[in-house]
Amino acid sequence: MLTKILNNFKSINIKFFTRPGCSLCQSAKEIIYPAVEEDFPTNRFTIEEIDIDKENNKQYFDKFKNDVPVGMIDQKIIFKHRIDEDKLYYDLETILRQQIKKEKEEKE
Repeated sequence: MLTKILNNFKSINIKFFTRPGCSLCQSAKEIIYPAVEEDFPTNRFTIEEIDIDKENNKQYFDKFKNDVPVGMIDQKIIFKHRIDEDKLYYDLETILRQQIKKEKEEKE
């Protein structure tokens, strides 16, 4: 029942700023992907992985060149440099609850 209710809500996009050869980025991937894909309801979060070294991502390179990996939802940074796994889960749960509450209020 809960899964059916949650599937009617829109996905929350996580922008994941990274770059090739970054060991901290690889460590972050090993935490964030399983968290989103296995521990939260289906399709509640999507991850948009952004390689800041690509030419078309210059604005992100200028902003995060010394800070990757960076995870961001809307304009809120949820992690930078290293992921604290407990804090990540807390932040994702909090954001998910806020989104569900907001969407329920909009439907009423």
